[in-house]
Amino acid sequence: MRQLAEGGMGEVWEAQDETLGRPVAVKLILQLAGGGSRGNQERVRFLREARITAQLQHPNIVTVHDLGETGAGNDRVPFLVMEMVRGEGLDVVLNRGAVPLPDVARWGVQICEALDDAHKAGITHRDIKPSNILVTPSGVVKVLDFGIAKAADPIATRVTRTGFIMGSPAYMAPEQARGYPEPSSDLYALGCLLFELITGQQPFQAPDAMGYITAHATQQPPTPSSVSEGVPPDWDDLVLTLLDKDPAQRYSDAAALGRALRRLSSGPLGPFHIWTFAGRCLDVWYSSTEDGTRIVQHSCHGGPNQQFTLHPIGDGLYEIRTFAGKCLDVWGASTEDFTQIVQHSRHGGPNQQFTLHPIGQGLFEIGTFAGKRLDVHECRTDDHTPIIQYPGHGGMNQLFRFVLVGSENLPD
Repeated sequence: MRQLAEGGMGEVWEAQDETLGRPVAVKLILQLAGGGSRGNQERVRFLREARITAQLQHPNIVTVHDLGETGAGNDRVPFLVMEMVRGEGLDVVLNRGAVPLPDVARWGVQICEALDDAHKAGITHRDIKPSNILVTPSGVVKVLDFGIAKAADPIATRVTRTGFIMGSPAYMAPEQARGYPEPSSDLYALGCLLFELITGQQPFQAPDAMGYITAHATQQPPTPSSVSEGVPPDWDDLVLTLLDKDPAQRYSDAAALGRALRRLSSGPLGPFHIWTFAGRCLDVWYSSTEDGTRIVQHSCHGGPNQQFTLHPIGDGLYEIRTFAGKCLDVWGASTEDFTQIVQHSRHGGPNQQFTLHPIGQGLFEIGTFAGKRLDVHECRTDDHTPIIQYPGHGGMNQLFRFVLVGSENLPD
């Protein structure tokens, strides 16, 4: 095991799940260590709340695999076993300064999708902040610690002991600081985060926790454009709407905010060009309808675009529907080294499988098989290099590059 991070609640360690042979992240909630009746009650509450949040299954939410306690007596410490995500926290990203607006939009949309899923399940995050948001090398956002702030303290956001406040005051909505968090409080915190991503600065500056709480309750935030030149007015409007003191004046829900962010993006999310190593090029991109359904489009051999809609149907499974009424089942999983595996069955036939290998800067290699046999298995060398094997067939792999390009390259 090796330590990955340390924060106010405890420590995060990398470990190996020996049963399933996969790396995992183990979060020790040291804040709840110790004995006594109060300590026991808090740990029981934490484990109960954590079981609820562990039911969240969404591609933009870090999955909780297991939970429990370690040690005995006064040495008991609750822990969570989570999927290992290889990526950068937004706190690390912000150390380099402000983020380009297209990235802010893409990441914001994904955070909204995670929040929308949780809010519909009755779960409020309560601690949206840069260090709780990870971005993988492929640009996928993962939100950490859903509901943990509430679960880790029996009185939620109120001051429970000297100098200790649940949540992060620099991103805390006024109503949450008063002890009455609601889903809109997460949107307020996301507004603070978006402000910081756009400008490189937090909307309010204060010397301590109570200073931040006072500022959020009494001061009007500046516009992002007054802090950073070149920010369009629409971005100012979006952020200031999120930072309204009155929850009723913010966006109605995370889905509505996600739609607003999509409208501010430089175009549909993507687009992507896929080049085969034989020199053939496919244009691929996806956008979202008003109800959040993803639409995937691609043009093949210079012909008209083909369009599909992606419909999540649970357990990481998506259904792709063509506009001609045909249906493909699609789902995603991750290997130990977080190579993405995409599988689909076509017209009720056997599965085809592809692997997407991130090789940096938004570039992927996609391994496919051009033979008739569609069975695919994967193994690894000692250095975890993925090897794709196709038993009973001696055909050659066909490799593709998957590259994010600018919206100006969208097909007509």
